[in-house]
Amino acid sequence: MKNLVLFMLAILLVGGCDTKRESIGGDNEIVVITAPESKQMIGSVLRAIFTDTVFTPQPEPVYELKFANPEGFTKLQRQTNLVIGSIGDDLTNPGTKLVHQLLGEEKFTETLAGDQHIIFTRDQFAGNQLFMIISAASLIDFEKEITAKSKWIRKTFDEKYESRQKKYLFGSTRQKKIEKRFLSDYGWTINIPWGWVIIKEIPDSNFVWLGREMPYQWLSVQWEDGLTTHDSLTAAEKLWQYPESFYKSIRFNSYKYSMMETSFNHWSGWKAVGIWESIEDALGGPFVSYLFYDGITDRTYKINMIVHYPQKEKTVYLRQLELIAKSFRVIEQ
Repeated sequence: MKNLVLFMLAILLVGGCDTKRESIGGDNEIVVITAPESKQMIGSVLRAIFTDTVFTPQPEPVYELKFANPEGFTKLQRQTNLVIGSIGDDLTNPGTKLVHQLLGEEKFTETLAGDQHIIFTRDQFAGNQLFMIISAASLIDFEKEITAKSKWIRKTFDEKYESRQKKYLFGSTRQKKIEKRFLSDYGWTINIPWGWVIIKEIPDSNFVWLGREMPYQWLSVQWEDGLTTHDSLTAAEKLWQYPESFYKSIRFNSYKYSMMETSFNHWSGWKAVGIWESIEDALGGPFVSYLFYDGITDRTYKINMIVHYPQKEKTVYLRQLELIAKSFRVIEQ
């Protein structure tokens, strides 16, 4: 522990003593600095952690790994998600040389000889930055540790991603008047970012549709009194019929459609994902739907999210919708 504290103090000095500027780069981008000869080894292991894909309908990675050579470290050191890695002790390898410079001789030797091959720090060279060093004597050693810590690593990146996105979405400009009215009128509310509008509100059908334009992000909430979904068959029917019943002009496509049991906030329920399409026009994109029962209000809720952004990446906007959806809450009696 003493050595680790000394190491952290030393590497902070490398980053400089001035107040750190905010990190740069996309929240879904992970910049990996390593020598070309190590790129395939390190990349294959990291992709096992960040392997999930969203179909929009084109497949898009949830996180994008971008590789760079060690010579570009100075220009890239403020990236919001930064990984520097090397395998082995050959200091003629520019990646290994950079890791050695950052860690110092003693700590570098420890990473090769011991069982701690992954070092995580926050705000190392910039504010709101995740900084990770990989240093192992062999690929086997690195794979062994990364396998043991893969869930923790992914969770750390996800939590940081959500924190930055929530700050962007739910700053001081939230539309709190509308949020309060929903709570008063319907017994539930949700965080509404600035720039969003009420597209449609039908109290008789217990249906509220919110959204914004370009990229089109739609989120709707619909509810029924009582527990109306008792098994996966009725859940599947309600989720599949939802868009045509309430949006009218769109439907779900069977391509890449899937439904599974899930946990939404503290509720148990079902989740459906896939592709939506317009009944009338050549429009479409990804969607996520949740269905769950809340015992406090004695209601079955459906929350649906869709994105339309032609020829552009959509994963970030779908993940934003998930964060908005998960701000959903009800009045506790």
